[in-house]
Amino acid sequence: MRLFFINMHRHWGGQSAVVVLLAGELAKRGHEVLVAGVANSELIKRATAEGLKTYAELELRRGFRPISFFGDHGRLKKLWSDFKPDIILTNGSQDTWSCAFARLRFRDKPALVRWRHNSFEISTHAANRWLYRKLISHVVVSSSEIAPLLTKTGLVSAERITPFPPSTRLEKFLNAQATSGLRKEFNVAPEGTLTVSVGRLAPEKGHDVLIRAWKRVHAELPHAKLLIAGLGTQHEPLAKLTRDLGLDAHVFLPGFREDIPALYAEADLAVLAPTAGESFGIALLEAYATGRACVATDVGGVKDLVVNGETGWLVPPKDDEKLAAALIEALKNPEARAKFGAAGKARVLEKFTPAKLADTAEALFKKLAPARG
Repeated sequence: MRLFFINMHRHWGGQSAVVVLLAGELAKRGHEVLVAGVANSELIKRATAEGLKTYAELELRRGFRPISFFGDHGRLKKLWSDFKPDIILTNGSQDTWSCAFARLRFRDKPALVRWRHNSFEISTHAANRWLYRKLISHVVVSSSEIAPLLTKTGLVSAERITPFPPSTRLEKFLNAQATSGLRKEFNVAPEGTLTVSVGRLAPEKGHDVLIRAWKRVHAELPHAKLLIAGLGTQHEPLAKLTRDLGLDAHVFLPGFREDIPALYAEADLAVLAPTAGESFGIALLEAYATGRACVATDVGGVKDLVVNGETGWLVPPKDDEKLAAALIEALKNPEARAKFGAAGKARVLEKFTPAKLADTAEALFKKLAPARG
């Protein structure tokens, strides 16, 4: 099959990562895959580094920008006239609308599959009803928890939804080694602990709640350190909050890190505290692959990985007091951390491998384009 994958994001995150992962897995199986995105985006850089065919002449700008939108529309039509995709897999709002419009001009239309990665509520205005009911062939979701957001509003029927179990390249996490230099870099005392949170610094990721919770953690465990790794629009507000709470020496915001496997291997605990929109949590999957237990908030499909009392601690979102209590309990209980980390790792290897994702995607794509598969 000829598969066209597209994503609007400029920065690296779970969404871009799983797109590159799936593209690579299906290319290995002999499918012709083209990954499209914005010039100089991390998606394009990393897809190219993986040896995938890429296209980076799109703008995919947010908001109502007619000149940019119709420019992308024309470029997509020309590109597809040559590439002739069997499946178009979109991942964000702007790339979905651009592809939906460009696809209308083709008589032999490829199947348009929309991957919903987040658990935000979906508006049911007329444009979205037209998009989901008429223009999109099928919707795939990163967790079964997302499906009701589509079915309860009547946007998509249940038979037009397929869960895609997200994954990541597991080898570097399964084989990650701790290095004493990292704990020294972040001033972790011999009797102290290191908790790691990895993700894009965006409002819905709840890092502000996590930092407020850490004020309570620090009061109980003065040698506990928190590392929040990632880039995004909230870096400066979060840095200011850290200073205002007097946590400069205890909470670190080092930006983007290339050594995430080593960070997890060095850590005592992982945490993810989204307040909305989280479909699954690739960062949690990576932490579990390294054998680390996790504390997380119960948002979207997070519970697919963090089973409370079995693989970690699950708490309500936006509640810094309960989040702090769970973190303190976890950090005081190394036996539970070891038990939950091992259980989480086993769950990842059973349900969330790259091969599992590729099997599911390949079966669906062949079903949607049987004559071409």
